[in-house]
Formats: sequence, structure tokens, C-alpha cells
Amino acid sequence: MFILDMVGTCGNPALANLFNIAQRIITIIQILAPILAIVALGINLTKSVMNPDDKKNFSMYKNWIIALVMVFAIPILVNATMGILGEDYDISACWNNAKNANTSGNSTYKPVNNNKPSGPINTTPDSYDKGSSGNNNNNNSNNTSSNSNNSVTTKNVIMIGDSRCVQMKSHVGAGSDTWSCKGSMGLNWMKNTGVPNVESKIGNGTKIVIMMGVNDLYQPEAYISYINQKASNWASKGAITYFVSVNPVDGSYSNLTSKIVSFNNKLKNGLNSNVRYIDTYNYLVSSGFNTSDGLHYKSDTSRKIYNYIKSNI
Repeated sequence: MFILDMVGTCGNPALANLFNIAQRIITIIQILAPILAIVALGINLTKSVMNPDDKKNFSMYKNWIIALVMVFAIPILVNATMGILGEDYDISACWNNAKNANTSGNSTYKPVNNNKPSGPINTTPDSYDKGSSGNNNNNNSNNTSSNSNNSVTTKNVIMIGDSRCVQMKSHVGAGSDTWSCKGSMGLNWMKNTGVPNVESKIGNGTKIVIMMGVNDLYQPEAYISYINQKASNWASKGAITYFVSVNPVDGSYSNLTSKIVSFNNKLKNGLNSNVRYIDTYNYLVSSGFNTSDGLHYKSDTSRKIYNYIKSNI
């Protein structure tokens, strides 16, 4: 598994894994190369003293110096280039954050909650089954969003999100909502695809619900800046924007809890008055939740989240 779900940044698990391994190898080489160079230069220096007329020894000095310069110069050049590109390109965002990835396996995963089967949920973006949304018995617990504008219909709802959104759609059915969701995606996808796919549908009375962030816990400020800017534009059209907190994890993903809490706090405090914050995180922590793999939710919890969101928009 990847810490911070690097698949969301890279868009491809193989690429995320490759970049993570490449950076580890580069680090090892940069540590070992000077040591090996010192040993080799020492050997050559001894040979030069013993046989000062042998020109091959001086040629080897030159080759070692060139090799050392390349060992250090190439990674510096690559990192500098990726740093200049920043988060605007998927490949540079993937490279810049690859050091946050952890490529260790999870074969010993034991979920915290009861009755959770192991194994990932199918997060194919276009796969869903229509069904009823169920009943909601927790309408107001731990929610910080406003319900003052009751005159706006809840029929024109746009849901934008990652694999948890895909999952929710499969469990509750598309219904009358518009869904723009894709598994393992993050802010770059939302900017370039997720929002553009539905922006033409946004108008007076539209409610835009954003359920993203678990794949981008390292960049809350970027989320705040983008969502505030879009929410202001949408408000001028008569639309209302909601941000749903990144929801809790368990099992092998429990080490993300502090990052999730920090991300949520920064979003809650940084989003402007055009964005209404729905605190599903604390709602789930207090009322309970079920996951299938520590990160994705079982049907009952997905329905529970959906009902809670709908009761607060």
C-alpha cells in the first residue's frame, strides 16, 4: 500500500512504485558512491606511488571524477526540473511526493471493526448499481454546515470525488444526482477533469458536493485555494458549494489518522464563506463505521455517509 495513496497523485500504481524505488536507489548510490570512490582513489594512489610512470592511473583518476560528478549532478538536475514543474503536472507531482510513499505490503492486515472482509473494493469509475438511499437516523450530529437555505431544491446535486465517491454511487445508485468520480484521483484530476466534466451543469440552485482529499493529505493549502476560487465563481451563478471532510480510516491505514485530522482542520478553517463544511468525519467516529480494507467503506457506511450529506444540504 502507499502512504498518502500515491496512486492518487501519480494516477498509476506502477509509476508511483517505480518513482519511489528510483528515489531510494538514487539515495543509496549517493551514499555509497563517495565511499567506493575514496577506496578506489586510494588504491590508484598507491599504484601511482609504486609506479609513477604508468599513465593509466592518471586516466582512472579522471574517469572516477567524471563518474562522481554524474552521480550527483543527474539527480540534482532531475529534482530541480521536477521542482520547477511543481504540482501542475502529474509526473512532476508524482516524483516530488514519491518519497512519501511506503511500498511495504499489507498481507497481515487485520481490520479494527468487526465483520470487515479483507481486499479492495472495485472502484471502476463507471460501474454502479441503482438502489434506494436508505433511511437516515442521524440528521444533525456533529455537523458544521448550514441548513438555513431550505428554499433551494436538493434535486440538482453534483457529487465530485475519488474512489470513495465511486463506491457511494455503486451503493446508493445514481438517482437524480450528477456524479463526477474516479478512483485513486486527487486535486490534479479534479482541476483538469472532475470539475470540467460537470461545470456546464452548474447554475442557480445547484449544490456541488466535493468529497476528495484522502489522496492529497500533503497539500491542504492547494485544496483551500482551488475550492475557494471555484466556490466564489459558482456562488455568482447561484450555486452552493459543500466540502465533505475526509472520512476516517482503520486497520492498516490507521497511521493516516493524524494527517486526516490535520487536513480536515485546515480545510474547515481555511475555506471561505462560500463553502459549507460537512463534518462527516466526527459523525462517523462517534456513530461507528465499517470498512472493507481500512480505507474504503462497506455498503452500510457508504449509505450512511450519503444520507448524512443529503440531510445537510
